Amino acid sequence: MFENHKAHIPTEYGSTYLQFKQSVMNLLNIYELDAVSYDEAALILMEIEHTSLYSEEESDCFDAYFKLIWLQLRYSGIAYRKVKLRKLLRDFGYKRRSEKLTSRIQQAIDKLELKTYLRGYVPCSIDAISLEDVIVIRLGEGSML
Repeated sequence: MFENHKAHIPTEYGSTYLQFKQSVMNLLNIYELDAVSYDEAALILMEIEHTSLYSEEESDCFDAYFKLIWLQLRYSGIAYRKVKLRKLLRDFGYKRRSEKLTSRIQQAIDKLELKTYLRGYVPCSIDAISLEDVIVIRLGEGSML
């Protein structure tokens, strides 16, 4: 889409493929939120409008997804985010999980010092839980960007 319709894409969504991809991922992350979370995310993104959260190496969509969660947990007063593992994978276009995929997700989580739990505050690892399990994502002790 970017290559074939570049002339029709507004410049605020990026002049390079990486910027375009990150803009689209930010919008997708925001649109999946409920009304209250959407308003909070919009305020956070307005506050950081002039600060780039992404470097060229961070072209992976998991980084953008978990950075938005990190921002919500850090600045909005939300204590945790819940997501079913199957839904998380489906949102990124995956039907099954591989070792490489779970490793990439875990890398993005670890990079931001987020912690994953099952219900009842039981620590978990993405590769060791059922696809039907609900993951609770919280800030880690020293979670700073």
